[in-house]
Amino acid sequence: MADNTNPGNFTNRPKEEVQAAAQKGGQNSGGGFANMDPEKQKEIASKGGQASSGSFEPGSEKAKEAGRKLGLYANDMSLEDKLEKIRAPNLQNQRATSIILSAVEETLGDQKHIQSPTAYFAALLALLGQAIVPSNGTTNKELAPAVVYLLDLVVTHVPAPLLRSKFSQILTSLAPILTSEDAEAPLLRSSIGCLESLLLAQDAAAWALPHTQIGPRRAVAGLLSLASNQKPKVRKRAQEAITTILKNPPPSPSLDHPVADMCAETALKTASDVLAISDARNKKTKTYTQDQHQPDLLHALHLIKIIASASGGWPSKKIEPLCELLMAVSRSNNEYLTTSAFEVFEVLFTGMADQMSSSKLPRLMEAISELKPSRDDSQLLPPWLAVISRGYDVSAQISRDETFQKLPNLFDMVSVFLSSSSHDIRVSASECLISFLVNCIPDTAILEPSIYEEKILEKLALAANSLLSVRYQTAWMEVFNVQAALFEAMKWRASTLTRSIVYTIGELRASDSFNSKKEADTVLSTAIRAMGPQAILETLPLNLIKPQKGQPGRAWLLPLLRDNVKNTQLLHFRTEFVPLSEAMYQRVIDHGESDKTVEIKIFETIVHQTWALFPGYCNLPLDLANAFDQSFAELLSNLLYSQPNLRTSICRGLQTLVESNQEVLAVKSDERVLQLQSRVTKKQAQSNIDHLAQFAGNLLAVLFNVYSQTLPQYRGHILQCINAYLSITPET
Repeated sequence: MADNTNPGNFTNRPKEEVQAAAQKGGQNSGGGFANMDPEKQKEIASKGGQASSGSFEPGSEKAKEAGRKLGLYANDMSLEDKLEKIRAPNLQNQRATSIILSAVEETLGDQKHIQSPTAYFAALLALLGQAIVPSNGTTNKELAPAVVYLLDLVVTHVPAPLLRSKFSQILTSLAPILTSEDAEAPLLRSSIGCLESLLLAQDAAAWALPHTQIGPRRAVAGLLSLASNQKPKVRKRAQEAITTILKNPPPSPSLDHPVADMCAETALKTASDVLAISDARNKKTKTYTQDQHQPDLLHALHLIKIIASASGGWPSKKIEPLCELLMAVSRSNNEYLTTSAFEVFEVLFTGMADQMSSSKLPRLMEAISELKPSRDDSQLLPPWLAVISRGYDVSAQISRDETFQKLPNLFDMVSVFLSSSSHDIRVSASECLISFLVNCIPDTAILEPSIYEEKILEKLALAANSLLSVRYQTAWMEVFNVQAALFEAMKWRASTLTRSIVYTIGELRASDSFNSKKEADTVLSTAIRAMGPQAILETLPLNLIKPQKGQPGRAWLLPLLRDNVKNTQLLHFRTEFVPLSEAMYQRVIDHGESDKTVEIKIFETIVHQTWALFPGYCNLPLDLANAFDQSFAELLSNLLYSQPNLRTSICRGLQTLVESNQEVLAVKSDERVLQLQSRVTKKQAQSNIDHLAQFAGNLLAVLFNVYSQTLPQYRGHILQCINAYLSITPET
């Protein structure tokens, strides 16, 4: 020890020596402070009280100023409430703490000291020297817990300059406790609390001290060691302290806390060492076992998550090794480890969504991309794809245009995994592609796309179309999910870009040998909502009026159209389906009064299915002013009189024309959101209402007449339609 320039500094001493000295603690305690003679207790406490009269004389301006800085004197209720609980302890194990506090306060009173946090601090600091002797590592196991506990309460209220000046003294005093394997959990937790407050008070100059000097970095090293302690409460308290410290860096231009690199390096090394031990054992036994090292690895990953969630996020220089470690952990069969690794990634991405830390994201994504597993690695590929998906979701939030530009390449990179023989890989790849489409296409590319953005959308459509090739046939169910997401993401822009996809799926759907008609119908339903019925029927004609040889009829499309048509061109209904209805109805009339054949029943069904589309076409049409004119109103009126079986569909359609526009007027969303959802602004909706109001009088007259001619049990839909048009009838 002769060569040790500072024998009280535990970090300069050999660990074995410090631990040996610490284990002697309590041998000189004299039977416990709580059992001492009261006069002896007062004598010990008074030494602490006397110590406060050095730098802080009773009533001195220095003492007043120290208290004034934090607004804390004896009337500080936050500290006072805590001390009051100690003065009247409810538990037996709090008696020693109560006696210490009582003795300190009595001494301060006798010497006419103000009971300020600073006075308490000075008194307890002197008592700390009595409880712990760093020079020989002895600890009074009865006195130390009470003194350190009180010091932990008081130190948070002490001015930062004073804490900085006493840093070395307190750290040296607490060293035997922090390095002792026999230290009790309550004493360790209080010691950690003291260190936390001390470290929060340090300035940039103190954090800049090298490891060779007594400074904050050495204290953090002790906390990092305790953050992997086997005692759960100690481990948790150390982790909380590290979190608080990293989230409160000293004023500095850097995003990262000065000690963040050291914390990251220590946590990485701890996790890597535990993982290496586990892998070596598994390799030796040639099996994967969830041995005793798994909890250690979970603790190490939790520490990494804590560091990553701190202010500034994970240090940039340590991103690559962290990604490599997390991907290695993700390969584990232990679901808890895999989940923990994903939680770390989630914390990383969440932290980088902040503008201050977003500069680290490109480096993180590059590191993750370089770790791309082989295409048949069913263990590592699914988690890797999940991480890639989440990463570019965050990237789209902070760098929307740049991420969109990368989208075609990302799509190509991931789509190759759809040809894998592993079902898990195919599902993961499809989910990743869906995430790209949902999160990475900006609204501007749909509402007001530039020429460049149109080219990107075109590339995406071509890439999606290629997924319907024979190469991906085993993954067609997953591919259909991707196609549906594409239609939803592109909305009406899909009408000119994805017709080849619609045609291919329509042809598959029509094949008798195709067994996934339900899945194909789901994709086509999404396409109808996005593209509109006109684009769909131009690609897949119904072929019902004059079917041609080699062109099958597609009456199966009518139910899909009925359930999914909305926010489209009403004029298309007039030009496409009114003629179809008339043609089918004419065939029924031409048949005469003879018994109905199956063919005639089919014609009647088509008529009803045709008009069943009408309410959908009336759901916020884009061309209401042009399509709904006098001639169309007269057609609907005639049908209401002459075709009782169509009244329900026609009344619902007329009612929807009014109510869908009224809903737009009632919505409080931003105009841009309305345009993206329905392409109808509030101004246009009001114009539509005004246009319909011109026909309200005549329509109401027809509806009242039809209402009177209808049996009571069938009047409900007519009455609802009447109410809708009464609500827009101009006042006279």
